[in-house]
Amino acid sequence: MNENIRDVQKSVYEVGYLIAGVPEEKVSAEAEAVKKIVVGSGAEVIAEESPRHEQLAYTIRKKTVAGSYDKFDEAYFGWIKFEVGTDKIEGIKKTVEIIPSVLRMLVMTTIRDNTYLGKHAPAVAEVVGKRPFLATPEAPVAAKKEVPLVVAAATAKDMDKSIDDMVKEV
Repeated sequence: MNENIRDVQKSVYEVGYLIAGVPEEKVSAEAEAVKKIVVGSGAEVIAEESPRHEQLAYTIRKKTVAGSYDKFDEAYFGWIKFEVGTDKIEGIKKTVEIIPSVLRMLVMTTIRDNTYLGKHAPAVAEVVGKRPFLATPEAPVAAKKEVPLVVAAATAKDMDKSIDDMVKEV
C-alpha cells in the first residue's frame, strides 16, 4: 500500500457568516466567494442558505486598512453546511476570515441531518394553556392529541455533562 496516502477523517461543519459594507446587489457575489473557498478545499456542500438582511443585536466595529473603524448595525447572514476532511478546516476558516466584506464568521461541527428550525420553519407544537398539542400525520391539526407534560429537574452536574457532550472543539 502507498505510504503517502493518509486516512483523513471527514466531519460535517457549518460556516455562518455576516457580510456587510457592500451594496445589496453585490451580496450574492460575496456569498459565492465564501462558497468557492469551501468547495475549492474539496468539501461536499450538503445545504446552504443565501444571505438575508438582518438587523444586528448590537453595533459591530471592524478595523479598516487605513486603521479607522467602520460600524455596522445591519448585515447579511448566510450559512453553508458541508463535509470535508478535518485537515482542511483551519485553511477554510483563515481564508474566509480575510474576505474584506465578511464582518464575522463562525465554523462549527454539526451533523449531516437537517437541523435548521429558523424563524420561518413551520410550527411543530402549539401551546394551548400549559400543555403542548402536536399535529402528526396520523392526527392532523383538526384532531390534535394531548401530550402529557413531563419535566424532570436537572442538576448543575447533569447540565454541565450535557453541554460537554454537545461541544466539540474544531
